[in-house]
Amino acid sequence: MASGAIDPTGVAKVNVDEVTIPATDVSVYEALYGRRMAWRYKDEPVPKEALTRMLDTAVWAPNHRLTEPWRFFILEKGSEARKKVAGLAYEFSMGRNDNPTRAEASRQTILDPPIVMFVYSVPGPNEDTTQENYASVCCAAQNISLAGFAEGLAVTWETGGTTRHPDLKKTLGAEEDWKMAVMLSIGAPAESPQTSRTPVTSFVTSFDH
Repeated sequence: MASGAIDPTGVAKVNVDEVTIPATDVSVYEALYGRRMAWRYKDEPVPKEALTRMLDTAVWAPNHRLTEPWRFFILEKGSEARKKVAGLAYEFSMGRNDNPTRAEASRQTILDPPIVMFVYSVPGPNEDTTQENYASVCCAAQNISLAGFAEGLAVTWETGGTTRHPDLKKTLGAEEDWKMAVMLSIGAPAESPQTSRTPVTSFVTSFDH
């Protein structure tokens, strides 16, 4: 589709040469190796401009057939939506563990981060496309994470607890057939988590001839 063309949703498309690339001293490799999740955040808001830049990168993820299957729900700290979802987190944990202390910790996991974002994948007309869509949405979330590192932020991935509550889609306004990809917690980290990985050579099969 040419620059300025309109897609079926009525939104003008943007070509990559029209994108303003943010200035940063962080290289792609630094972001790939330096990205970390965090469980504690500083009590300071995420600048809206930074969040916009991060989201802008999401739609440039690999996307076979250009289905654009990603859907993002952003819950600002203190919003009514955030409080409702925190209630779902408490309820889900109590149903699983019947432990008020753990349930309250689950609630705070939703209430505390400066930004909480739920990312869904829209299904395709067949199973193959649906799987491709889901893979693209996960790539989009990774783009957000890498851009977050360049912004000095931590982006934490979660796929348990609240994301599995049967009422979450209705609370957010997501369609019933959309698939949850990940919940992202975003903020300036109040810790410096360390990790390690098995060298990739342990997982590679190479055919030289």
